[in-house]
Amino acid sequence: MKITKVDVFMLDAGSQRWQRKPIVCRIYTDEGIYGDGEAGIAFGIGSTAAFGMVKDLAGLIVGMDPMNIEVIWNKMFKSSFWGMGGGAIVFAGISAIDIALWDIKGKALNVPCYQLMGGKFRSQMRSYASQLQFGW
Repeated sequence: MKITKVDVFMLDAGSQRWQRKPIVCRIYTDEGIYGDGEAGIAFGIGSTAAFGMVKDLAGLIVGMDPMNIEVIWNKMFKSSFWGMGGGAIVFAGISAIDIALWDIKGKALNVPCYQLMGGKFRSQMRSYASQLQFGW
């Protein structure tokens, strides 16, 4: 399996577009399987930088085997002087592609991603409703 194309999108957040610009990517393979990922820099200033970072990183991975997630992660990390120094924009870009690769692997093996990452740990989880002020 090989990566054939990576599309990167800046989504329209509707009434919240003034403060949110979600950045997502879709990685396509030659076997018709695709995976979706998101750069976690949607709030405030910085989303356009994450968009550019995902575009730059996408150019590094076309032609590679999407099942070799660690190899791809290391290539993205070590191919940038700025990646080696860290930072939210670099790691948001790497994360978007990484998430999409796990999505592809899960689909190719026909298992949920949590199975790939060690299996189910809990059957219930406590949560905290932190966004009630937005009417969610």
